[in-house]
Amino acid sequence: MDLTRQPPRRPSNLSLAGIVGAARMADKARAHNNGTTGEYLYGDNSGLDHKVLELLGIAADDFAKAVDEHDDEALQAWVLENSSVTQAEIDEFNHRELSLEPPTEQYKQLLRDRLAKYAPGRTDITTVLQSMELDDWGGFWQVDLTTQPPRSAHSKDVAGCHGVARMADKGRAARAGKIGEYTYGEDSGQDRRILEFLGVSADDFQEAAVNNPNDIEIGAWVLEQSGKGTDEIAAFNERMANWGPEDEASRAFFEKRRQEIDPSRTDIKTWADLQDVDDKLSFE
Repeated sequence: MDLTRQPPRRPSNLSLAGIVGAARMADKARAHNNGTTGEYLYGDNSGLDHKVLELLGIAADDFAKAVDEHDDEALQAWVLENSSVTQAEIDEFNHRELSLEPPTEQYKQLLRDRLAKYAPGRTDITTVLQSMELDDWGGFWQVDLTTQPPRSAHSKDVAGCHGVARMADKGRAARAGKIGEYTYGEDSGQDRRILEFLGVSADDFQEAAVNNPNDIEIGAWVLEQSGKGTDEIAAFNERMANWGPEDEASRAFFEKRRQEIDPSRTDIKTWADLQDVDDKLSFE
């Protein structure tokens, strides 16, 4: 998890053991282990992490070690096995944290600043966790494809599906007015194929991508909306990874573009590979 490129999951995300802040802490722990926390704090240096660890009776170092050894499903089992916390204690903790309003003038001002910057006029954002989520969203949803390329179509960071991470980057950039020379949605042949497979519209996907700048959370939305299983996704990934020109017109366009990008790269046979080379040379 690279928290210089995306925020951790929302503190209100209950996907890990049903505990406020636990999924978020797992993302930060993975980033902590990789040295990619950016401006985020992990463990006892984070107020919310400290509360979660105290509730569980687990040390920050032990949790950080566990996230390297387990995926989320196994990590949840590990957390519950290594903690004596009861469901009643979890429910009480969740209620307290979800309803906690800024306790000091410093935190109240922080919320006011975030509202002014990211959501002027909003009156429904009043709690500490909502303030954190607003800051995460405001800091990361805008992607600028005039300064860097979207992720490779080969990336399966979102929902384990070929091209979805790239499409999310383009959707966010299009909404931000920073898409540069890239195209999104119905204007992109690659996006059209992905959207058709997922059974979602370009507008709905873009809205979800903007509202969910964390890969895991947008991935959960994609899987819920599409209903696609592992085998279907694997077969689609195989098709897309090997997708190349299919008729005379597309072969002519492909060859023309390859010549423009790098005439020596006669090994390039697929659209995704052509994109990768083009992205690299465009932003090198």
